[in-house]
Amino acid sequence: MRTIVAWAFAALAPAAPLAAQVSPPFEFVQAALAAHQVVFLGDIHPLAEPKQLVARLIREQTIDASIDVLALEVASEQQETIDQYLASAPEDTTLLLDHPRTLRSHWGASAEYLDIYRAVYGWNAKHADRPVRILAADIRGWPISPLTQHMATGGFVNRDIWMAAAFRKALGPHPEWRTLIFMGGYHGLKTVGGEVRLGQAHDRFDHWFAGYLADDSISVYSILGDALLDGGHAATRVYSVLTAGRPGANFAAVLDTTFDAVREPLYDVVQEGYSLEFWPSRFPLRLAADAIIVYGTVHPLTLLTPPRGW
Repeated sequence: MRTIVAWAFAALAPAAPLAAQVSPPFEFVQAALAAHQVVFLGDIHPLAEPKQLVARLIREQTIDASIDVLALEVASEQQETIDQYLASAPEDTTLLLDHPRTLRSHWGASAEYLDIYRAVYGWNAKHADRPVRILAADIRGWPISPLTQHMATGGFVNRDIWMAAAFRKALGPHPEWRTLIFMGGYHGLKTVGGEVRLGQAHDRFDHWFAGYLADDSISVYSILGDALLDGGHAATRVYSVLTAGRPGANFAAVLDTTFDAVREPLYDVVQEGYSLEFWPSRFPLRLAADAIIVYGTVHPLTLLTPPRGW
């Protein structure tokens, strides 16, 4: 099943600027990692900038605020290959290139995603006493190839609860570990669910990944990402009011009551036969996430292999 892309296909109307305090993304996420045990950083799958941000965060972290775990949206059966790469000496990136699912090949294995691994490898080579572990945190075999529409929608709605259960199991023995989760932004929503449809099949789910973690009292500081993709479409309705007066800027902003005027903050998604509606549709975005990074200037991935169909 092709994953529903993290964008709605609805044009943005002109908007007045939103009076929000903004910060450079790198410094903002650095501060979040220093202040919170678990930070979720939203990816935007077709774009280079979020991956470049993660690689820089790893390379330039300080030893007293370094992360212990980087959880990636990579299928769990790739864990052995990732561990082999991190243990290779000298560094052997062909281990990853020969297993392109480690590089999320369904979006096109990219130099930017590979560079995340290389940043971890480089950090570990210099800090053997404080290594960064990489956790393949997606469900086994994702993306799957369902046989029926009901299997497709069922796989979608169960994916996040299964990911959350595996995450809890992996980190349960180590509550002291500082963790950075890097996944598509919707997985970071804490207080909203949705309904997915494909043909005549439809299923509703209560939470996304971070919401299921919150149910188990795991506190996650969640940072969404938003940008305009081809055709001029963004994921959130706050994008237009945040970028008004800030053309081309990349910045982070805390989601506070300033944003409550945007009553339906997320656009529904329609992509390749699938539709995704958020439930409820009206809610304060600050209850579902803590902050947002807006990428006003973006670049496509540098593809090592083309996206794979399935």
